[in-house]
Amino acid sequence: MSISNGTTKADEKSSAFANLDSRRLSLNSDEQTTTVVTTLADADEALAFLENHPQSALIAEQGAAILEDEKSRRRLVRKIDLTIAPLLACVYFLQYLDKTTLSYAAVMGLRKDTHLKGQEYSDLSMLFYIGFLATEFPTQWLAQRLSRLSLYLGVNIMIWGVVLACHAACTDFAGLAICRTLLGVFESCVAPILVMIIAMWYKKEEQGRRISWFYVCNSLTQIVGGAVAYGASYAPTSGLASWRIFYLAIGALTVVCGGLVAMFLPDSPVKARRFTDAEKVAALLRTVSNQSGTQNSKIKKEQIWATFRDTRVWLVCLSVLLSSIPNGGISNFSSILLTTFGYTSQQALIMSMPAGAIGVVFVLFSGWLSDKLNDRSLVMFVCILPTILAGAMMIGFDPKGIPLNKSALLAASFLSGTFGAAFMLLLAWNASNIAGHTKKVTANALTLVSFAIGNILGTQTFQQKEAPGYISGKAAIIATLGALCFVIIGLRMSNDRLNKENAVKRAELGEEEQKSMKDKLAFADRTDRENIFFMYTH
Repeated sequence: MSISNGTTKADEKSSAFANLDSRRLSLNSDEQTTTVVTTLADADEALAFLENHPQSALIAEQGAAILEDEKSRRRLVRKIDLTIAPLLACVYFLQYLDKTTLSYAAVMGLRKDTHLKGQEYSDLSMLFYIGFLATEFPTQWLAQRLSRLSLYLGVNIMIWGVVLACHAACTDFAGLAICRTLLGVFESCVAPILVMIIAMWYKKEEQGRRISWFYVCNSLTQIVGGAVAYGASYAPTSGLASWRIFYLAIGALTVVCGGLVAMFLPDSPVKARRFTDAEKVAALLRTVSNQSGTQNSKIKKEQIWATFRDTRVWLVCLSVLLSSIPNGGISNFSSILLTTFGYTSQQALIMSMPAGAIGVVFVLFSGWLSDKLNDRSLVMFVCILPTILAGAMMIGFDPKGIPLNKSALLAASFLSGTFGAAFMLLLAWNASNIAGHTKKVTANALTLVSFAIGNILGTQTFQQKEAPGYISGKAAIIATLGALCFVIIGLRMSNDRLNKENAVKRAELGEEEQKSMKDKLAFADRTDRENIFFMYTH
């Protein structure tokens, strides 16, 4: 493989960013010559911003000065963190809290007040993921076409806040079923968009920790949600039911959060209003080594097919499926399980808080360690094994719904959520290991489809006919997470193989060819499999 510089209109003018202009690049193989990018519309939006800026030379110089000065570079990263992280954390906190309100409301009197029978509670847990599953691809397609990620996300958040508040008006299964399904519809856009934003702004070695900053909110919701539900459970019984007050309060808070996201969250580095043009350039150039670009609103069919042909994508989907089956059960039945261990409903609400605290520690530590070691797969095992142990303890000390050791079962409950950090690392794996905007969107959608299917299956592993032992649900935790360990090993081996193949291809190029080609492919919106300079994270 070699490089030739095609003649285009871009060559007629001098540009401070000519080294990044992939319209100047053609790849020559033994049989044919392929032009990488023919127009700016085919490339990443970052290239269009850099090429078309009327003061490209000036902002190039200013952006480079920011990156060369250690204090200025750290100041830029802090500004990115303060602009992005709090809003993403707020969104994910409310998404997980809103999704799991059913678990808290169930022990606050919802099941009695709405006359739920048999498997209807499990079905309500499942219906959220049915709505989620049905709209995952359409919502991601819309997000890419509109290219206004923050506005699209903010509107969805406000709508699901209204839907959540409507739960308070429900009096039977039918009303709850409609609300739960719509909640899944409008929450389905969240995780893929948040992962996309992290991939735009941060280098690969920073992404695991940043994703942990918003994913840790899953665990924080257990602390805050448990405390709020515990307090609401003391509301006077003569007035509005405590679980209805709970839904109204959380719904209103969600609507406010959606408005803040729509106003203040940047769509991408190119469109960040609070950043100067020099800071935008510096933010773009500091992530050139990712070789994955930022954004492109043009949907490319060839990248969609490339996603479906990529074995690694399907292995990630299988991993997400296996980790989501126990999630579907634990997230909806954790409070109920505590009541089967011999604790009262109010005690069950307050005892979800220590489990959340343990989850906080695991998520933050896992995000930091995975970036420190540049290794996602090894850290996943640290997160998965305690939950497998917890599942075994729940079966061993509560074999038929008759608690043999209350303290041991409480400890098992506290450990049961550590596996959630492994799902967070799978999201970080997607952010680090996939390039090409359409491919990223498609892969993220497939990942969340697997998440929805896994959670649907998970809600059904806890059968009402097996209450209070729920043996099938507990066994499913052990079986699925055990299988996940083997899939993770397969993913690691696949990434290692691709890195070695790319190293061989790079060795065939001369030093000058390597430098020129690497710069030009950074914002060419090519997939990871088309870019020999792309490095896969383990």
